[in-house]
Amino acid sequence: MTQDKKRPGSAALQALTAAAMTLPAYQAAAATRDETTRLSLRTALYDEAELDPAQVSSDTTERYDIEVGQFRASAPLGERFAVALDVAYETMSGASPWFVQPDADGRPVQVMSGATIDDARTDILLSLSRYNEAGRRVSVSLGQSTENDYESHNLGLEVEWEDADRMTAYTLGGGLSSDRITPTDAQTRFPSRPDDEDKQSATLLGGISQILGPKTVIQTALSVSYLDGYLSDPYKLVSVEDDLRQDARPDGRWTGAWTTRLRRRFASVAATAHLDYRLYGDDWNVVSHTVSLAWYQGVGERLTLTPSLRYYSQSQAFFYQPFFRARRDDNLYSSDYRLSPYGAVTLGLAGEYRWDRLSLTASFERYDSSGDYAIGTVVTENPGLVDFTVLAVGLQYAF
Repeated sequence: MTQDKKRPGSAALQALTAAAMTLPAYQAAAATRDETTRLSLRTALYDEAELDPAQVSSDTTERYDIEVGQFRASAPLGERFAVALDVAYETMSGASPWFVQPDADGRPVQVMSGATIDDARTDILLSLSRYNEAGRRVSVSLGQSTENDYESHNLGLEVEWEDADRMTAYTLGGGLSSDRITPTDAQTRFPSRPDDEDKQSATLLGGISQILGPKTVIQTALSVSYLDGYLSDPYKLVSVEDDLRQDARPDGRWTGAWTTRLRRRFASVAATAHLDYRLYGDDWNVVSHTVSLAWYQGVGERLTLTPSLRYYSQSQAFFYQPFFRARRDDNLYSSDYRLSPYGAVTLGLAGEYRWDRLSLTASFERYDSSGDYAIGTVVTENPGLVDFTVLAVGLQYAF
């Protein structure tokens, strides 16, 4: 097993799912019922770059390799309903950052878990939507995610409606999830590792979409979540006064995110620009900024090419350090690179070729992270920061 095998896979799967469900190059403010039955398949390879040997104090510098397969089916049911099924299966192998320790000069070096990861995950999401003539949509979703040591169940509800002029749409929604973790590689050396833990989360969201003109749409949304229960990582350790202890985080977390999206059509060059900004903050003192830009360029009647650029920066959690020279009064400790201060840049290129009923998609992304990319000054960069590439291809058939 790995010292955090779930999270990288989750991040990759979420990114790939988002890519597979990207909005069309241009659409109205509110969704309308799709009268077409669609089937789509997508496969992707997620590959994390090896760490710099000078920053590693273990036998391996290798990291994750993940293979992802996705299936989606959506269809109308009668005159008012529509149903969609999403299934994803991923396999993971490789090694994961375990803990950070100081070298002889007091600089942080990463200790890896070793090539012990061998796991698989299955995600299933079923959603049912009802539409009416007034432009209202009510959707209910039910999902489950399972792997060797982790199980999650989630329930979602979303309502969308339009103004009478059909220029403005409103969205309200919420979700609940319940997760259980049962670590599979308990070690007698670390008896504090839990055998069975759980957590719950609740999310509320609201958004407005506005058509500003025949070529421009803007959307803004706010979401608030609360997580409660076991939020630590049972597969990670932390160095405290040169002694190894379990990763220990607060058992509650409030999070908030504000997202704004702008879509602008440039008919003269058959292109659409997508500009997104996301501000995130939580009571762990993590604040992040994400700016994304994508250019959907039509080439003839059948081909669309989409170069993209995304920038990300975050601050650190209040209980994070690469390693701790002294004990904390609250006994909270983590050296997880995802809670460290850093920035990241993602470059992407995607293409879609369409026939009458069939479309073929392909995409490539390169993600690079560094303390130098952060908005603020990073005094000590975490040696476990990840760089990765994602290559994906997909097919969709419309009946």
